[in-house]
Amino acid sequence: MHLVQIARPTQVAEAEPADCIRSFVFWANLAAQEASGDAAASTSPSRVVHRLQGSGESQTYLFAVVDGPATLGPVSELGLPQIPATAPSPELDYVGFIHISLPLLEERNAAEIECVLCDLPLPGEPLDAEGHKVATWMGDTALKITQQLGRSVAHVGLLHPPETAPEYDAMAAVYQSLGFTQRHSERQLAIDIPEHPAAALFPPGLSAAIWQDYAIPEEHIDDVMRLLTVASADADTGTLSTEPIVWSRQRLEEAHQRLRSRRGHTLLVALIDDAGGIVALTELARHEAADPEVCEWTLTVTDRDHRRQGLAQLAKLTALHEVNQAWPQVRRCYCSVAAGDAAMNALYARLGAREISQSSAWELHL
Repeated sequence: MHLVQIARPTQVAEAEPADCIRSFVFWANLAAQEASGDAAASTSPSRVVHRLQGSGESQTYLFAVVDGPATLGPVSELGLPQIPATAPSPELDYVGFIHISLPLLEERNAAEIECVLCDLPLPGEPLDAEGHKVATWMGDTALKITQQLGRSVAHVGLLHPPETAPEYDAMAAVYQSLGFTQRHSERQLAIDIPEHPAAALFPPGLSAAIWQDYAIPEEHIDDVMRLLTVASADADTGTLSTEPIVWSRQRLEEAHQRLRSRRGHTLLVALIDDAGGIVALTELARHEAADPEVCEWTLTVTDRDHRRQGLAQLAKLTALHEVNQAWPQVRRCYCSVAAGDAAMNALYARLGAREISQSSAWELHL
């Protein structure tokens, strides 16, 4: 058993993802779908290749755990043999994959780790002796790479069905044995989008603006940046070691560029008072490479001086109405909400959301 690094692609526009990428996506999606019971809990090979390319916001690394003789190839900056992320690529016997993402703007001492096994136990069952040995080797190796990359805090996430404990995920025991402790939990929800949703009723002095793909008018950009920063600062992240995101015009433009390059789309709904100020924002997102019937709720924030007035619900009702015009194929929306956020959980319940899975975030200081 040895480690192989999947090289960072230089051009991805017309490239065909290699077998190693497709294998990683298959096993990662299988684990997510078994936990959620929903085929939409998945990513695509092209999105993984795009993420490997990196950006000014984050850098991603992907490693394959291979059974058999040493793999030949160019050596990476980490001293590992490399194989390409785009076809053609060698045929190897994959045992698992290690996926590491490094934030580059905030939390520059942290790394997000995902260990994906290619021989999964039955849902809810523990690993057998050989599986535990492989998984522990992968977790320990991921921590060594994290230190090699100059990071001192490791984060991992576990996904499990509703009404089950994090230990449902077979990797929980492995991460606990390595010293990780649980710091946060979230619920994953799904909302069906009606074909003819009722239009939200706006009180006097309030209106809505809808902007696709960050096409935000100049006069509203400062307000949008302010509320995006508030959303990050006020987010419920439990006791995780996190840093809030401070938005700037440069960061907003870079996000817009990444959206275009990754073939993503957003629908931003702003509630505007009669003085022209934005008092609430909500955002939906979708990817061209994903299920065309699916979008994701990525953001909801109300200005601190205007909370407890029902504005978040008004913004979300407006978004559900507008998504039919912007993306007529989309029929379901997914979101994550902190388990301890009573207000947002109640809001989603009023919108008819159903819980499909739970997740937990774990942390280790190296």
